[in-house]
Amino acid sequence: MRGKVLTGLVGLMLAGSMMASSQDLSPEEEIKQVQEFNKLMAEGINPGEIWAEMGKEAFKKYNLDKCDFGLGPGKIEGALAQLPRYFPDAGKVMDLETRIGWCLQKYANMKPEEVKKFVMQCWGKSQCMGEYDAIVMYISMASNGQPIKVNLKDPHVKRMYEIGKRIFYARVGPWDFNCATCHAGTKVSTIRATVLWSMDRGEVGKAVSIFPKYLVRWYQPMTMHYRYAECMRQMRWPTFEPHSDLGVALSTFLYGSANGTPIKVPGIGR
Repeated sequence: MRGKVLTGLVGLMLAGSMMASSQDLSPEEEIKQVQEFNKLMAEGINPGEIWAEMGKEAFKKYNLDKCDFGLGPGKIEGALAQLPRYFPDAGKVMDLETRIGWCLQKYANMKPEEVKKFVMQCWGKSQCMGEYDAIVMYISMASNGQPIKVNLKDPHVKRMYEIGKRIFYARVGPWDFNCATCHAGTKVSTIRATVLWSMDRGEVGKAVSIFPKYLVRWYQPMTMHYRYAECMRQMRWPTFEPHSDLGVALSTFLYGSANGTPIKVPGIGR
């Protein structure tokens, strides 16, 4: 039964990709596809499982089984739930993606520019199955069901949390936008019929606990650092660098504010 559903899921993705190749999806088409994917997810499977299977192989291929994500080398069950955290071997606070990048340099002998290219291999594309996205998905899904528990009592983590908070509310760029422009306030805001989560409505947990999130309009998952890059591009902020301290600070503020929310990866969105 599971194989049959997965086959149906791949068929749906291929059918959707053919539609995307000829025209952009309308909001109504995107909503219809989300509903179809949700039906499949209700049967016990979601699109992200395809990436997770590839990620399991890539995890070993790039020697990430030697990497300590905070629970010991190669141990990933529950790792995402307690990130970001301070890593003494690196001397800094890291979120999941930054830690993956650090370990790719250390155990896969990648140079920083090679890591950046590896991270961004699917950025701006659709129907792209990148190994990096697969690795993030594989590790993230190993924390499903576990509550987010960022240690804000650690002074290193608390400092990054406060920096991330300032970034969230800082107005930058020609449009004088900040993250709070879309994700704060008590009134409901929408973009293209999508309801935006709000820090002030206590919805940050629902937002961050589902990343990587599968986007039906791109037929591929989006990692959290890719999300940061897209938000900053849309706000006309300076270009976001993946695995930067800015990204870690934002992750620390968002995940720290979401403490107690169970991880449920991958989410699904338009």
